[in-house]
Amino acid sequence: MKKCLVMIMTAILAVSMLAGCGSSSKETKAPETDAAANEAGETAAAGEVTTIEEGVLKVGMEIGYPPMEYFDEDGATPIGFDVELAQALADDMGLELELVDTAWDGIFAGVDTDKYDVIISAVSWTEDRNNNYLLSKTYVANAPVIVVPNDSDIADIQDLEGKSVAVQMETTADYLVQRYVADGLNTDLRQYEKVINAFDELKTGRVDAVCTDSVVAAYYLGDEASNYQNVWEADEKEPICMCFKKGNDALKDAMETALDNIKANGKLGEIATKYFGSDITADLD
Repeated sequence: MKKCLVMIMTAILAVSMLAGCGSSSKETKAPETDAAANEAGETAAAGEVTTIEEGVLKVGMEIGYPPMEYFDEDGATPIGFDVELAQALADDMGLELELVDTAWDGIFAGVDTDKYDVIISAVSWTEDRNNNYLLSKTYVANAPVIVVPNDSDIADIQDLEGKSVAVQMETTADYLVQRYVADGLNTDLRQYEKVINAFDELKTGRVDAVCTDSVVAAYYLGDEASNYQNVWEADEKEPICMCFKKGNDALKDAMETALDNIKANGKLGEIATKYFGSDITADLD
């Protein structure tokens, strides 16, 4: 009984001391400034954004689409516009970057099944994709183009009548040519797993033209300017954006904020100029 009474008194004393400490701390704490409150709010908001693996931004990417994403001469180091963009975004968000190399024909299924947090891989904005996924604001202007040898008589997409054209399968360029074929254009549409294969076919003369994104064509025309040219560009622009799983609005918003930050500090323009020869992001909202 005595032991119990001592324990009870000890507990009461401990609670009283804790209460005193709490009161003292509250009294000596400096008033929070508006700036400090805002900073605390921003930190809390950022904390609400979760990724598949804590502290890591996993990015789905088909590393075979120069100049957007491809391997360096060592065949193992990813380089390209999207690679550096992803790194800059991860750095701004305080996250470690992990690239997940994924075949294009399965890249959207991968974000749906949480293999990665976001796709940053020259994803063109389309109505269908917008209906099925969460697309970010545009970060690069883009449009489908036709690339041919300088001595070609092809000057328009309609001139592909009776000719062969190579595309990367399941890209917007592929869908574009398919629409023309459905409307009566008699062209030999050849689909390849990677856009590099399409350009290899053009260089060896096995196809008459390549239809691809303007950002990709600019890269190949830069290397082969004396032999090839861009002769036609679609009226419909297909801006490039990031792609998220439906419902992942918090991560989308956080990454768009990071995108705004690296645009404002000049990093985005610097990366664009490095790979495209000019800042083609300058006029984007």
